Amino acid sequence: MLFKLAAVLLLVSTIALLSAPVRAEDWLQAAQRDAASVAIPGEAAPDKPGRGWVDYEPVSRLFRAELPPTGWNAFEEEDALGVVVRILGPDDPSGALRASLTVRLVDRDSPAFIPAKDAIESMRRSGPGREASPVRPLRVGAGLARIFEVTEIRRVPVDTGPSALLDLHQYVAVIPRGEAYYVVRLVSARTNYLDLRDVFLGFLKSLKPIGAR
Repeated sequence: MLFKLAAVLLLVSTIALLSAPVRAEDWLQAAQRDAASVAIPGEAAPDKPGRGWVDYEPVSRLFRAELPPTGWNAFEEEDALGVVVRILGPDDPSGALRASLTVRLVDRDSPAFIPAKDAIESMRRSGPGREASPVRPLRVGAGLARIFEVTEIRRVPVDTGPSALLDLHQYVAVIPRGEAYYVVRLVSARTNYLDLRDVFLGFLKSLKPIGAR
């Protein structure tokens, strides 16, 4: 039942970020002036996933990418915000939360559509128990992504009893494709988020829209 918890958590978070008022900043124009290839501060640009990673393409053909050969299980479904690809990974050390990587393609036909720059400002909004890192550009397979991290303490339902407070971490990437954009998120417990960084960066590096070379 842990995948249900991860799905509920990501759906609630996504609805909130798309419906909240936003502060406009024209960072997309600034991004075009950035270097053609930049990385997370203090980190080298991610290499292409190593040998042994496996190709993955959802039925909807939203994208193609590579996944680690073991420990990550992908499926596709439709929720209140449209088609979403969920890729479930390992549990955190306590077993309370399973890491979940999600990919959405947001366009004008999507419910609660807002432009990419506004979506980022909404996703990064701080609040009690919630903080976000600065936005950084990163060249990936699908284009120039804007990446950041979010940490928050949230009360979520659990299968074994009443809801519990969990200390969460999110790696987030928004990749503009014209007016549309991909939103890629890896949600995990803060206790093991650093163990998942290479998976997030490797997946981003390999992600490409169908038809792209």
